[in-house]
Amino acid sequence: MPGRPRSVLLRLEVRPAGRRCTCAHNTAHVMLKGDLRFVVRDRGPAAGEKGYCAACASEMLVKAKAELDALEAALQPFH
Repeated sequence: MPGRPRSVLLRLEVRPAGRRCTCAHNTAHVMLKGDLRFVVRDRGPAAGEKGYCAACASEMLVKAKAELDALEAALQPFH
């Protein structure tokens, strides 16, 4: 019996900003304390993290969804 399917996603989460910070994608975008930010944690034991504003995160997620849909479609003949 095969094991549980692995997640291909990195460590992702949405959480409020603890203080004023800038978006990792566009430094002109500022997030104030309490604003929701999309956090991507790097792999590894001493990994850092990058925070993105809601506007940039939304664009990133739309693009990622399209890429995942294309990969899934490419596997359909084999499924």
